[in-house]
Amino acid sequence: MRTRSVLKLLLAVVVFLGTVRANSAEPEHKYVSFSLTTDKRGERRIFLGVEGALKGAVNPNLVVKEWDVVEISLTNGDNLNHHIAIPDFFIMSEVVSEKGRKTTITFVPFKRGEFVYYCILENHRKLGMEGKLLVTSS
Repeated sequence: MRTRSVLKLLLAVVVFLGTVRANSAEPEHKYVSFSLTTDKRGERRIFLGVEGALKGAVNPNLVVKEWDVVEISLTNGDNLNHHIAIPDFFIMSEVVSEKGRKTTITFVPFKRGEFVYYCILENHRKLGMEGKLLVTSS
């Protein structure tokens, strides 16, 4: 009985806080997208920026603001199995195993800080396939 009451109270608090946050006069959050491809350089495995300021950057830093909607597209560029994972935000894409195949993750970073994104398949992270996600205040 007591557990049920505590759960109801918790639910009421969450709903209330969500309503307050939704009605606050905070700035709108942006939609931010990044395009990456995979590559191999000898034994090294890398993410490579595809567009804009990230074009050609190896394992680029992805800079976003807290609460922005973030989309990261990963295209297989080397015909090996790959995915992209950001464990601090409980994100992992599906595996892309053929050259030219693409996967996309979309998420909202809910905390500030420096976090890693990587491919852990077939030991790729140890072979260099790791970059940083930098989340700044909104």
